[in-house]
Amino acid sequence: MNNLTIKNILTPIFGAIATYLATKVNFLGLDAATWNQLVSSVGFGIVAIVLGFFNKSTNILDAAGKEAGTTVITTKENADALPANPDVIAATPQIVSAVKAAS
Repeated sequence: MNNLTIKNILTPIFGAIATYLATKVNFLGLDAATWNQLVSSVGFGIVAIVLGFFNKSTNILDAAGKEAGTTVITTKENADALPANPDVIAATPQIVSAVKAAS
């Protein structure tokens, strides 16, 4: 399990806990149903934004790696997060030196 997988698992759990705790504190004086709806909507909206932020780089790498004739060299963590895309590879010392030599 890599760092991205752990973030994808924990973010909704923390969001659910935070939303549950926030529904217990109604400081705007709204009725319970309205307050719960408001907090849940905002809470899970934030979770969706955070997950999008965490996954942005791997989505870009995956899309770029699918282009014909393209190989993406990235960190081991990002390459491990995309095992189904053989064109996204982790940087090794040999690859880094070959890229530097070609530049």
